[in-house]
This record gives sequence, structure tokens and C-alpha cells, in this order.
Amino acid sequence: MGFISLDRLCGGALLERFTLAMRQIGSNIKDPNTDPEKNRSLTIKLTFKPDKSRQGLKTSISTSVSLAPPVADETMLLLGQDVRTGRVEISELNDRSQSLSFQDNQLVRADVVRAAQADAPTQGFDPETGEIIEPQPTGPIDLRKAN
Repeated sequence: MGFISLDRLCGGALLERFTLAMRQIGSNIKDPNTDPEKNRSLTIKLTFKPDKSRQGLKTSISTSVSLAPPVADETMLLLGQDVRTGRVEISELNDRSQSLSFQDNQLVRADVVRAAQADAPTQGFDPETGEIIEPQPTGPIDLRKAN
């Protein structure tokens, strides 16, 4: 019986699949979004199906890779209730740019509009319709103070 070289099996496909799988594993290990201590695995499967004469073998090769999943992201949400409207509101602790409100079991997204300057008033909104109320300019605009 002759010897079969794994690097030449199936025209080099086994070696190519192995190399590709090792790159996937290496990339997964280097990914900062995955747990560095989780196991990764590579499975190489060779399947042999003899013909009726028992002289030929139909051979198939396959590889499968098991990688570490991304680690879970976490955040802190704050739950409160608007004392004027009674609406339940949820906002993220570290992100004041968005808040979520629940009214009549419907999810409504409300963006908090930040003022351009610390001393400028924040834009208001109509709590009934959600329409943003634009402040009206009351005099000339000083372009030297604009950012």
C-alpha cells in the first residue's frame, strides 16, 4: 500500500482548508471582543465511501471551526417617571443623548436636544405631540460667538 501525503490530498484542498481554519482561529483569538481564555477547535473529517468492487474509495474532506463568541456588552439603564405627564422613561446612564419613553404600551424614542452653549436654553418640546419648539431669535446674531 502506498502512502498518501495530507498536504497533497484532494489537490491540496485539505492543506488549504486547514490553513484557512487556522487563520480564522488566530483572528478570533486576537479579537478583543472575544474571551481570550475560551477554547477554539478545528475538526477535520475525512469520509471514505468504497465502491462495490472495493477497489475505489470516494473520499470527501471537510473542516469545521468552533470559535469563541463575542463577549456580551453591558450598560446601566435608569428608570424613572415624568412627574408632569406620568410617562415612564428609561435612559442610559452614560449616554444622555437618548431616552426611551413608554406610553400606552408603545415604545417611543425621544432624542434630547443639547444646547450649543452651556448658558443657552435647551430646546423644548410639546409633551402632547412631541413637536420640537424652536426658540425664536430675539435680536441680531453675533457671529463672533459662533463656534
